[in-house]
Amino acid sequence: MHNNNSIISDDILFSMKDFLIDLRRDLHSHPELGFEEFRTSEKISSILDSLNIKHKTKAAKTGIIADIEGEDKNFTIAFRADMDALPMEDKKNCSYSSQNKGKCHSCGHDVHTAILTGIAKYFSEIKPPCNIRLIYQPAEETTGGALPMINEGALENVNVIYGLHVRPEINVGQISTTYGAMYASSNMFEIHINGKSAHGAKSYNGIDPILIASHIITQLHSFTSAFTDGTMRLHIGTINGGTAGNIVADNVKMEGIIRMLCDDDTRNNRLNTIENIIVNTAKSFGALGKFINIPSYPALINHNDAVNIVRESAVEAFGKENSIEENPNMTTEDFSYYLQRVKGAFFSLGVSNEKINVPIHNGLFDIDEEAINLGVKMQLLNIYNTYKNKEKFIN
Repeated sequence: MHNNNSIISDDILFSMKDFLIDLRRDLHSHPELGFEEFRTSEKISSILDSLNIKHKTKAAKTGIIADIEGEDKNFTIAFRADMDALPMEDKKNCSYSSQNKGKCHSCGHDVHTAILTGIAKYFSEIKPPCNIRLIYQPAEETTGGALPMINEGALENVNVIYGLHVRPEINVGQISTTYGAMYASSNMFEIHINGKSAHGAKSYNGIDPILIASHIITQLHSFTSAFTDGTMRLHIGTINGGTAGNIVADNVKMEGIIRMLCDDDTRNNRLNTIENIIVNTAKSFGALGKFINIPSYPALINHNDAVNIVRESAVEAFGKENSIEENPNMTTEDFSYYLQRVKGAFFSLGVSNEKINVPIHNGLFDIDEEAINLGVKMQLLNIYNTYKNKEKFIN
């Protein structure tokens, strides 16, 4: 088998190392929330200008879409990095601690942005084998910047897309991948039950929505545990109803969330069943039940051909023992929208060592900065390995 390591210039990678670490630290000390990444966007745009890489700014408000022309102008590989930070305090005491109170890059998006810029810097010196699209996306943590970026043309003429996320559960120099569903879909919901108020001493004159709510909760959890395959979680977080202990309430409101590791057809079928349970259970007691579905991101479902490429790259870069299987995760990730439209894969980059191993979304989160260049190397290998197998990605 042809080894692409000879294609990747370790000299160029090494020459970029300090630049990328400095960039990551600069972004880390100036975190910005979703759709407010103005400084981040300006910083990246100025770097792309200095590298003579053409790019569109202000996509979806603060996003950037950059294009690097390759030898083969009819095949395009895209990469995405999210740029936003979280609304929480940075508890680290270091030279690159957050200077923006109440904001912190505790999810590693600063690392993702630095790695994407590493791809740009590398190919400012070497012509890539095909076109490269770099998607700097706002607002992954909140309402989701992926769809607005797609609407701005981020996926135009793209054949395949790759994304990565830092993962402190594995060490620097390790990569983890998942075939199929990797992250869950998310649906917030409300349940409204309208009954009939009555005196507690004559409850038979009323229709008790609190009693009906208890039946609905039991039914929903029975459906989740007995009639689905473990790829679904349902949680009711609030229940409110009634005004006094001796009065039958006239209505109850519940709020919760449903997460699923499945395609949209299965997701919709399950949501229809949930609505039927709510409406019909309430109806059987003479009450009115209503299900209000508030959908968020779909499940992130990787494409097998692209996962195979990532695994091949990981083995080439780090050895077979450092290419790890990752269990599906019930959290969400809006990279899922890209994968609904083009083939691709999302994978995890190890960033921990013996001293640095704090989980994400923690104010003490940090990384072993060796991971930045290793992330760039992975994505470079993904380019060459994908292009070598491009027939699998031509629709």
